[in-house]
Amino acid sequence: MIILSFLWILYVPYLVLCGFVGGIYLIITGVKYRKLLASVMGLLSVSFVVLPYVFWGMGVDGDKYLPIPTELYWILFSLTGLIAAFIGLRSKIKGIRYMGFIIFTSGIVGDLFYYLMSVPDSMYIR
Repeated sequence: MIILSFLWILYVPYLVLCGFVGGIYLIITGVKYRKLLASVMGLLSVSFVVLPYVFWGMGVDGDKYLPIPTELYWILFSLTGLIAAFIGLRSKIKGIRYMGFIIFTSGIVGDLFYYLMSVPDSMYIR
């Protein structure tokens, strides 16, 4: 249905904002508390969000260089947040933990919306 496509279209700015701002926050907080893995997860989070727009701006097909399905791509993005959340949970650093869970949930919801957008219309029409 067209409504399901609008869910994805309206959610993408929030997903990009969470990935970009959350990734930068994880990088800064990871450096502050000397948590290298949290900084790496922040860098990966920013990279996962920025990479499609870099490919798009260069006019390059992203599937040529990264031949993985889009659902898997956003699940890997969510995984960076989940790993960061577990690092914050283990280290008892609330900022890393909360930001990791925010990135994780926004990625999972974004993946769900993308899946709902890509499902054929006849699947829901009886």
